[in-house]
Amino acid sequence: MKRLCFMAGVLLLVSICGCARVSKRVLLIFSYHPEFPWVAEETRGVEYALKERGLEIEKLYMDTKRRTSTDWKKKVAEDAMKKIEEFKPDIVIVFDDNACELVAKKYIGNILPFVFCGMNGNPEDYGFPSDNITGVIERGHIKESVELFKRLVPDVKKVAIITDNSPSSQAFVNRVKEIELPVEIDEFYNTNDFDSWKTKIIELQTEVDVIGLFLYHTIKEKGEEVSLLPQEVLEWTFENSKLPEFALFDFTIKGGALCGVSPSGYEQGKTAAEIAIKILDGKKPIDIPIECPKKGNSIINETRTERLNINIPEDVFKEVEIVY
Repeated sequence: MKRLCFMAGVLLLVSICGCARVSKRVLLIFSYHPEFPWVAEETRGVEYALKERGLEIEKLYMDTKRRTSTDWKKKVAEDAMKKIEEFKPDIVIVFDDNACELVAKKYIGNILPFVFCGMNGNPEDYGFPSDNITGVIERGHIKESVELFKRLVPDVKKVAIITDNSPSSQAFVNRVKEIELPVEIDEFYNTNDFDSWKTKIIELQTEVDVIGLFLYHTIKEKGEEVSLLPQEVLEWTFENSKLPEFALFDFTIKGGALCGVSPSGYEQGKTAAEIAIKILDGKKPIDIPIECPKKGNSIINETRTERLNINIPEDVFKEVEIVY
């Protein structure tokens, strides 16, 4: 009897260990830091899609918005590859362009599958898709943002777009130059220097009718290694600009910009996770087409409309999200 009980215990232990081994591991590698609103939305989307799947999930944040030096990027890329080696994931999801460039690109042709998400650049620039890599691209709704802006300010003629000089911004500017818009873009201006940003904002007051804002998260004071708080850049901009602006992200509009149509970080994360599930269930990455969620959120900041003495037409008011 004792022998039977012992054998039953051994079999139970083996069964438990076997169950533990079949739990799939997912590693999430984020280009930026967890407090960045876009990252928070991506995380919310991916966690929603992966919940109740019995997966072991770990996260790594590369923090390349606040720290942009070549040495830092080299270090965190090495950290990410070390994490992959130690954690031994069944699949890796990388978020935004820096993680694609610094990590996923180095695993092209590897047996380990990757899914990318939030990519502003062109997949082919990174060598994607490949046998083991597919994912989700992010495309800002600039045409829709301009069209929404023109419903508030119909007579706009001259437009300048100002953004930081991050890889995401560079990819955005290159793409916008190829898009036919209902306005002419007079100037694109990229900088990571706060003094240069300030100077350009002041110059634009007499040169254009509207400013388009993309990103401002890698802007620094001279001689500093860590980027300024994004809201600090925004607050200075709105205090010193009398021009209306459109923006491409909800966090910029909620931070004070007049209006825009924002892509959804939640949809990016959710779609990437759904692709990852297909791969974990046996589908090959190369057989899954790259996706681009088309859903955008139209937003107007009513506080900014009041400050700029702009009226929101009744038909527009009914169609958009109003923030303050």
